[in-house]
Amino acid sequence: MDLRQLRYFCAVVREGHFGRAAASLGIAQPPLTRQIQNLERQLGVGLLHRTQKKFEVTQAGLLLYERARRLLDGADQAEDDVRRLGNGETGRLTVGFAPSNAFTILPPIVARFRETYPDVELELRQLTTSILATSLEAGTLDVALLRPPLSSRSLQIVTLLREPFLALVPSAHRLAARHATQLRRFAGEPFVMYSRAGSPLLHARVMDMCQRAHFSPRIVQYADQIHTVAGFVAAGIGVALAPSTVTRFNMPGLRLLQIAEKPAPLAMAMAWRTGAATGLVRNFTRIAREATTAWQAAQPAVEA
Repeated sequence: MDLRQLRYFCAVVREGHFGRAAASLGIAQPPLTRQIQNLERQLGVGLLHRTQKKFEVTQAGLLLYERARRLLDGADQAEDDVRRLGNGETGRLTVGFAPSNAFTILPPIVARFRETYPDVELELRQLTTSILATSLEAGTLDVALLRPPLSSRSLQIVTLLREPFLALVPSAHRLAARHATQLRRFAGEPFVMYSRAGSPLLHARVMDMCQRAHFSPRIVQYADQIHTVAGFVAAGIGVALAPSTVTRFNMPGLRLLQIAEKPAPLAMAMAWRTGAATGLVRNFTRIAREATTAWQAAQPAVEA
């Protein structure tokens, strides 16, 4: 027996008529009749008791019909499950993200993805950028939202957005009433700085900006995360520089100023292993692009 024969036989029993069964299957009646006869010869038992104008299903035929329907339903379900998994509509996807993503594009991306693919099990892991990269390479993450640049050649990287840098001062600061400031005005000011170990990219970028403005920051406090830096500034500990993610915090006591020198923005990107773009990964990356575009369009403009 094969599945085609079982489908033909079940159609005949279901329709109660060879002509209607053939029409429902999209074939001519003679080939259908031959297939049923072949099935009976293979099994060595009559499945249909034929008279001149009609047929009756034998006990053996009823048993085969019952068992065949289970087999066909299972085959149909297996085919559907495999197809949906291959298309990225089901399965498990592990997504890593940098802490700052939680305040910007991660929520709209996750919301849109879960709405579009409710049968996908989505696991989210918050990690530092360096660990995100090594986890992608090791295969423990499928895709990650992170800050480039990355040194790995085994990862595919797509930039989702670019964030301008802003100057952060306490609300009581002498520059707080300004709309913008030159970085040189921060020379000699107490500085809240990203730690080299916890946020190497931001540490390097801020140090470079200060050096280009011809001063070295007088660091009085270190922190690893953007929201922690912003909190320390709001508390009056010092000044700082941060990407525009900081606008999401709405902290009392914190003032944000444009930077007159317009330093290069900080990219936020998406990465996955080269050659490992499964249906799940392809769907997630597409949704991420769509959600980021929609999110950016809804944000108030932040000058570079």
